[in-house]
Amino acid sequence: ADYYATTRSNYFRVKDKQKFIEWCKSLDLEPIFRTDKKTNDELLGFLANTHNGALPSDRIIENAEGRECQKEFDCFVELSTHLMDGEVAIVIEIGYEKMRYLCGFANAVNSKGERVAISLDDIYEKAEKLGGGITEAAY
Repeated sequence: ADYYATTRSNYFRVKDKQKFIEWCKSLDLEPIFRTDKKTNDELLGFLANTHNGALPSDRIIENAEGRECQKEFDCFVELSTHLMDGEVAIVIEIGYEKMRYLCGFANAVNSKGERVAISLDDIYEKAEKLGGGITEAAY
């Protein structure tokens, strides 16, 4: 079974709109736009249009011999470089592999590259406070 997800971000201010759009397109992310009602600033974000709907974790590059190969990268590190000072991008992904498991993640990154993350799986640790006999909601 394959993993399928739906992923999107919030809206935020970027340093260079065109460079952000090009970055999105290079990763199969669809740029989205909104106007801040208070400041009238243009805000940007994205939706993932990748083959499985998740954020990409690798990209095709050309190696020293001129051959294409996959290279892992951290999407959040790159995203942070596009943010205006003080901005925070939040990316939420929900996914599933048939009914074997369901998952959800939320990551926030700021313009300094600082990051926080939570997962739906965090519930297991929190639920232990309620009692024992907890099983995983999977398989």
